[in-house]
Amino acid sequence: MKKKCYLFSTILLMMLISLHMISQEASDDEFKPHGSPIVKVYTNFHYGLTEADNRAGFEIRRAYLGYDYTFTPNWEMAVKLDIGSPNDASAFTLNRRFAYFKNAYLKYTYKKMMTQFGIIDVYQFKTQETYWAHRYIWESFLDRYKFGPSADLGWNIIYKFADFISADLGIYNGEGYSKIQNDNAFKLGLGVSVFPVKGLIVRMYADAIEKGVYQSTLAGFVGYKLDNRFIGGVEYNYQFNSDYRDGEDRYGYSLYGSYYFLKKWQAFARYDQLYSNILAGAESPWDLEQDGSAVIGGIEYSPIRQVKIALNYQDWVPYAKNLDKLSYIYLNFEYKL
Repeated sequence: MKKKCYLFSTILLMMLISLHMISQEASDDEFKPHGSPIVKVYTNFHYGLTEADNRAGFEIRRAYLGYDYTFTPNWEMAVKLDIGSPNDASAFTLNRRFAYFKNAYLKYTYKKMMTQFGIIDVYQFKTQETYWAHRYIWESFLDRYKFGPSADLGWNIIYKFADFISADLGIYNGEGYSKIQNDNAFKLGLGVSVFPVKGLIVRMYADAIEKGVYQSTLAGFVGYKLDNRFIGGVEYNYQFNSDYRDGEDRYGYSLYGSYYFLKKWQAFARYDQLYSNILAGAESPWDLEQDGSAVIGGIEYSPIRQVKIALNYQDWVPYAKNLDKLSYIYLNFEYKL
């Protein structure tokens, strides 16, 4: 009962804030509705450098297709399909392609507030992904290691209190955009972003969902942008009761940066470490087979704004001594409208 009352109170608060802002909307008779297609493709050629995996080949990892339409200066909608291999697929099904609604939402903005309803991007994921800036090569930490879905069915509100601080509140199904279902479990997420000086963001985030066992995630992030010179960040993430298993936690950090040494050229690098905790009475971490560290480094060339090409090295070093290190050379492409 307490859980339902808390949930209802959260939804009521979000509704009151949204309705208050909508009631203050000013009309713009000169505005012309407009829309634009959404097309983005991630593809690559890769070559394995170790005996554990020395395969080579071409891949199309993702294709996003959709449309964005703006009705008025305040109202907007978007629909986007994600066509790719499911992240949890077997080796056999990786040869297939599946289409999901990655986004399907209605968006309203007014002055310092923005709210979205439908299948929406989880704001925490998008923030850290923006500063990593190479989603077409690797996902951001939370997405890569499955600390939660990067998009979900739900409702969020982002409010900018002042130039130096904003907050975001979201309520989601918690299943992700490819597993939409009704099970009376909802994820609540709250984030606060502080901008102490131009280009710098300091952010804290927490979410929680209960399915017999409470799963919660805490994240801290610091990012910095220097126009046309540097972009990067550092993040630390901790998840309690991962996948609703009592006492089984996962945690880790990620550091990344990109330096523009010429107008259309940049060098980039990233380092991840992923851990799981040691349970009482055990001698090794409960998820040791998945624990490890990753290194990515390379050079990106963008001949035009719509195209990115990156030659890069990627490796994964498992902490389990019986598992092999994996190393690859990748040539990644992103092209979009």
